[in-house]
Amino acid sequence: MSFEIFKQQFGDLTEYVIHDTSTENRCVVIPELGGVVRQLSLRKGLTLFSLLKTPPTPNALVADTKSASELLFPFASRIPEGKYKFLGKEYELEKNEDGGLNAIHGLVRKNHFHIDEQSVHEDHAAIQLSYSIDNAKGYPFQVHFSVRYTLHVDGRFELKYEAKNNGQAPCPTMFGWHPYWVLGNEDVEAWKINIPSKRLVTFNENLIPIGTEPFTMEMPTLLHRKEFDNCFIMDAAGPHAVTELISKNQDVTLRIQQETGEGKFNYLVVYTRPQRDCVAIEPLTANVDSFNTGDGLNILAPGHSVDGTVTVSLV
Repeated sequence: MSFEIFKQQFGDLTEYVIHDTSTENRCVVIPELGGVVRQLSLRKGLTLFSLLKTPPTPNALVADTKSASELLFPFASRIPEGKYKFLGKEYELEKNEDGGLNAIHGLVRKNHFHIDEQSVHEDHAAIQLSYSIDNAKGYPFQVHFSVRYTLHVDGRFELKYEAKNNGQAPCPTMFGWHPYWVLGNEDVEAWKINIPSKRLVTFNENLIPIGTEPFTMEMPTLLHRKEFDNCFIMDAAGPHAVTELISKNQDVTLRIQQETGEGKFNYLVVYTRPQRDCVAIEPLTANVDSFNTGDGLNILAPGHSVDGTVTVSLV
């Protein structure tokens, strides 16, 4: 059997490694730090690509405020001033964004996740983690959040989340994953991106949605001298939408496939950092500030659940 799961230390943090010994493909997860994926390495031909840019030291990872590779639940991105209205009631979340203006990126990041399951099979290995929200400040609901990471023998990495309402009242939920992607040591300027969208969200100066407009840029487009900090509405002709990050020089394409359709990943944020050292490609189940607008928001009745899958591969 070529798959294994083992523990190792990263400073004071304990990591769990899903490893395919035949290809050296691996996924490194830290349950005690919000279930964050610290490393993802996948092979294309003779080259093993390390695909995620995350802080390089344990202390830097703990102190990171940019949410590199973190799981964002029950909301992602910003809620202005942390205030929202749900089913006629007003709520106020902690304003935890740098500068203290907005609530940002949910309530599970940095928290200690429980390890529910580890499984090793001939063709895949997986680890499942979970965290329960119980009457948090500004979010007085009971929601069980879980994530399952799977590495397949054909090189696919899969992230599947599920949220279940364990409370007595309906609750709002939104999920996003926040990875920063790299392709070898090559500069961002050399890559192309293919975004499966014809419509983007327009923001005000506080990066809060104020509408939408057509997205007419020809795809794929070279990232040279192009800046993105946008939320896109996915073209959902089928059950999936695929964003591609393409390196022609290295003959490799990173494919990020998000499940689309009712309640699924129908939005996507793309962000190019000023350092030009990576590209954030962030699948979202709802629009920015959906707790106020309702755009894509999942409302879970008591006892009900929602789930969705993101799949990463190299071609």
